[in-house]
Amino acid sequence: MEYRPINEKIQDARLLVIDENNNKLGAMNKMDAIHLARERGYDLVLFVPADKTGGLSIAKIVDYGKFTYEQKMKAKQSRKNQSIIKVKEVKVRPQISDHDLEWRANQAIAWLNDNAQIKFKIQAFGRIGFKPELIQETYDKFLALLGDKAKILNPLKKITPVIYEATIVKNK
Repeated sequence: MEYRPINEKIQDARLLVIDENNNKLGAMNKMDAIHLARERGYDLVLFVPADKTGGLSIAKIVDYGKFTYEQKMKAKQSRKNQSIIKVKEVKVRPQISDHDLEWRANQAIAWLNDNAQIKFKIQAFGRIGFKPELIQETYDKFLALLGDKAKILNPLKKITPVIYEATIVKNK
């Protein structure tokens, strides 16, 4: 939650004042606005500084305690509704054995069931990097092991001269 100056902590001498019912009261002297807010049992809170409006600062008459409580609850609710995407990485080389690739595919399936995305990377160092058919074959084997449990979000593409990458998500 951001800091908002209230009552005497407001620096501006003149303010555009809005009352507790969102009615525009117009431009007022700061002390008159604070006095009016206190008569009504509220606080004067600066909402928009003058440098953002190009003219007068905008202040509102509100119950500051209730306002801060509502802001905290909104922030808490937005954090609760937020979905966090987990990304797991599987790195292989084109020369990987079938058993090792199968083991990595089983691990990837477990991660997909846990609603994670899989970043599949193939590292092709040395002369093997000049054999794209081996790289594609390894990728196709991995996808075949995943079966219909996964779908491709981003197909295999060359990231660096030696690394190829694809993004795989759970098939719904």
